[in-house]
Amino acid sequence: MKVLYCNPSFWEYRLPFYAELNRLLQGNFHVIYSTKRYQAGHTALLGKIAQTLGDNAHPWDSEWLYDSHTHAFGRFTEGHPHTSFPLGLWQRISRIRPDALITEGFMQWTPVVQLYALTHRIPVYVGYEKTPWTERNNSRLKNLKRRWQDRWITGYFVNGSETRKYLESIGIASPKIHIGGMSADSRGLRQDIARLSESERTAFKARFCKHGDGLVYLFSGRVEDLKGAPHLVRAWMKHTERHPHDALVLIGMGDRYDELKARYGQCPSLFLEGRVPYDDVHRYYAAADVFILPTLLDNWSLVIPEAMACSLPVATSIYNGCHPELIQEGQNGTVFDPLREDSLLKALDYFHHADLRAHGLRSAEIEKDWSTECCARRVFDCLTKEL
Repeated sequence: MKVLYCNPSFWEYRLPFYAELNRLLQGNFHVIYSTKRYQAGHTALLGKIAQTLGDNAHPWDSEWLYDSHTHAFGRFTEGHPHTSFPLGLWQRISRIRPDALITEGFMQWTPVVQLYALTHRIPVYVGYEKTPWTERNNSRLKNLKRRWQDRWITGYFVNGSETRKYLESIGIASPKIHIGGMSADSRGLRQDIARLSESERTAFKARFCKHGDGLVYLFSGRVEDLKGAPHLVRAWMKHTERHPHDALVLIGMGDRYDELKARYGQCPSLFLEGRVPYDDVHRYYAAADVFILPTLLDNWSLVIPEAMACSLPVATSIYNGCHPELIQEGQNGTVFDPLREDSLLKALDYFHHADLRAHGLRSAEIEKDWSTECCARRVFDCLTKEL
């Protein structure tokens, strides 16, 4: 059975998942992706995709992308709205001759992929991530259109229960919805941390925490409003009045980075590290005592299972679609509302009264069910059962 995933673009974290699916399918898992979605700085990633999937990687450079911001056709620009015209995609799929297709979402390439599947009488699955919260402002017409498209969709691979809720709310039958999951590169992170000596870990942590009784809180993501970074920093100023030896480390860039750096950069307990190469991220996980993400809008934030794989206690917001599966209140962390400062402060304080070691071990146990191997196996089992 040959399976083709038509995915316009994806990042490094998907490669272990694709490689595992390819192993389970005995070398018959293929991926088409648009090279126009990757900017000049992503040439190394394109090389990794080719190296990981070999002949099963199918880069495609004929997609037309219309940038609604510049009103011009060209390459993908991050932050700009785009319309995809996948001219030639049909022919590209035809060369591979798949027995089953997977596509992403309801738009972009999906109408072409659906039509190909219908014409060739093969199953088509949709990878879908949105939640009731992220889709709360959808028009009734958009939801009706998706329900109409559903007539020609075999099934859906979703991250978790929140996405299931949304699809069921627009009338999609529950048996068609399969929880596959979204996995981080757990094994790679654990291996990188294991290679660090105790002295390296201690020295790196000492950059942030000068006192033995202080905790290091780590945030990883875009430093922007939607990730809740400003909410976290403002609450932090009050948190340190009660816990002056704690430290907050933020890694990542974003449109609020410069402003926060200018305003709070002199705070001795706050470290705005900026963009960190992925190969160095494990050092920060190794140095942290707690991971926190106060996002206001996330389908399934991958930094949460990343942190859990590194045996960290975790805190995230009620607006993060992964919290029902990954956060067990009082066992591996806590959930809060970042729009309420008292809730955020309570979450920060929580870890001063928790068994951090037990919480970290429980995080690692929970994450095992969302590892690359488990997520790939669930998708594989669904594909082979229904074909």
